[in-house]
Amino acid sequence: MAEYVAVAVAGRDPAEVAAALNGGMPGKVTGVRRRTATLIVLFEPHEGATRTALAEAVRATAARSRGDAPVSVGAAGPRKGPAGAQTAMLEAEHALAVGRALNGDGLTTHFEDLGPYCFVLGRPLSEIREFCERVLGPLATDPDRYDELSRTLEEYLNAHGSLNEVARRLFLHRNTVRQRLRRIAEITRADLANADARLALHLAMLGRRALDQLEAGAA
Repeated sequence: MAEYVAVAVAGRDPAEVAAALNGGMPGKVTGVRRRTATLIVLFEPHEGATRTALAEAVRATAARSRGDAPVSVGAAGPRKGPAGAQTAMLEAEHALAVGRALNGDGLTTHFEDLGPYCFVLGRPLSEIREFCERVLGPLATDPDRYDELSRTLEEYLNAHGSLNEVARRLFLHRNTVRQRLRRIAEITRADLANADARLALHLAMLGRRALDQLEAGAA
């Protein structure tokens, strides 16, 4: 079964990069997907070619076509078969968008570099959004209204449940933190004392942040 590597490259005119990918790549181009300001290229790597080699070849080609301007790239794979190819393209696109948001422009980000984001990315945005809304409820569907509670929940999860640490980070009294956590538990219907519930909340918070970064990158 064929193996595929996907590379996503950012730019205002992805068509000019696509036109430059006619040869000289360490892999055969088997698919191209264009977004507003992103080009995702699917490769069957040549024997011995690595994902890193493909990513850097695309980055060098894009830089040349843009007068050596800094170029951001996301890469994923190898994955096997048609379903794996589609997954690799999603993962490369997500690696590009989230990598730029986390680390800035001009870098190559491999999907595995995203750390815990890997657990919620690499799938259609509709599925990520549905998961976040199911776990977070109104914290996801009405983020402006519940911004304070969202920030409190994020700090609570990052502080491993330490009320003192949350109060210190947010400049709040411990009682205020307790009140907010009670409200969060009511809204999300989650037992904050349960480790599995906290893990789901953490993943959903990561997913919501990733959605913001992906949607900003597509604008």
